[in-house]
Amino acid sequence: MTDLHLTRLPRKQKRLLATLERVMGTIPGDQRFTEPQINDYLRPIYADYAMLRRLLIDYHFLARTPDGTAYWRVAPERTV
Repeated sequence: MTDLHLTRLPRKQKRLLATLERVMGTIPGDQRFTEPQINDYLRPIYADYAMLRRLLIDYHFLARTPDGTAYWRVAPERTV
């Protein structure tokens, strides 16, 4: 798994985004996950893994189907 373990989330947005990017480094790309599978990646990182999952979706690091049955990584937007 990962050695990343958070006791709290940063309040400042810039630090939060950096933290979420680091969390995304623990989730494999190019595959779809069920909610329990995503939770298995996030649970060791932060006690409130559901909130962490919601933040990853809100900040567009993860996407999901409308019914929440599948989750996947979102490719980062690149500026030219």
